Amino acid sequence: MENLKLQYRDLEQRVLANLRYKISVSKEYSKHLPVKCIKVNVFDYTELANINDQLTFLDDKCLQYSLWNGDCNLEDLIDILNVA
Repeated sequence: MENLKLQYRDLEQRVLANLRYKISVSKEYSKHLPVKCIKVNVFDYTELANINDQLTFLDDKCLQYSLWNGDCNLEDLIDILNVA
């Protein structure tokens, strides 16, 4: 079972690193803050940005949400990668 945990953590870290990379090379800028972002359409979030070294969702009102806020899970983040 420990091997499965390690594989999960490795996958999670790879997904987070890929999201950070996609944001860093993005040509999109947040409409709220002077930071690069990728556009998303998940759980009423419209942008994903790296703010203060934290991957952060933003909504249309510029409210900020933790990456793991609410219903978002690793599969959702993978879906974001596949669309971005």
